[in-house]
Amino acid sequence: MKVRINKYLTLCGLGSRRKVEELILSGDVRVNGTVVKDLSTIIDSENDTVKYMGEKLKTINTSYYLMVNKPKGYITTLSDEKGRVTVMTLLPEKYKRSGVVPIGRLDKDTEGLLLFTNDGDLAHKLTGPSFKVKKEYLVQLDKPLEEEDRLIIEKGYFVHQIKTKTLPATITVTERSRLFVKVLIVEGKKRQIRYSFKNLGYNVLKLKRTGYGPLTLGRLTKGDHRVLKAAEVKLLKKSISES
Repeated sequence: MKVRINKYLTLCGLGSRRKVEELILSGDVRVNGTVVKDLSTIIDSENDTVKYMGEKLKTINTSYYLMVNKPKGYITTLSDEKGRVTVMTLLPEKYKRSGVVPIGRLDKDTEGLLLFTNDGDLAHKLTGPSFKVKKEYLVQLDKPLEEEDRLIIEKGYFVHQIKTKTLPATITVTERSRLFVKVLIVEGKKRQIRYSFKNLGYNVLKLKRTGYGPLTLGRLTKGDHRVLKAAEVKLLKKSISES
């Protein structure tokens, strides 16, 4: 099998295309003993020896797709230099050894649906902005949402903390107090929902992701994980091709 080096590293379970490209450019990948930083390098899996941080790599034959109900307080990263607890601690060693990584991020104070996989191609497409995969959140605000502000967020407006204009969203008020709303977005910039409301004078008291593409969190207990069914994986891939 001959493939580009970034594709090869994703097949070895090192993460999404974006992540492995960072690893390559950092100089930690060697091919036949030589540091390689050229992203166009072609790997012959039968004849080349590829190492990351001195460890010989091999492709993973089994792809895993998992859903976790992330609790508040966990960092969405593989490891943390400050010693904070990460979402990887929520998974059995079997999956961590197989190279699964979180798809996208939920900030420390956000809970809910978080996907994991060692399928680098899928991870790349699900997080790529051009594919516009829908994500659903439940939001609790500190005061009732004014209709004027709901329309502003729905239309999309410039949020200075993320230095860009947000794409159109769907905001649904879920009960009469207008303290709880459902937000549907197709992007996922850092703390986007919190900043979108904060700039209009609201504090987000609770933020929970309940949907990702065609998948919903359902009754999965907080802190638990489950393997996606084959039909769910098929739907997830289909949602990308249709976006």
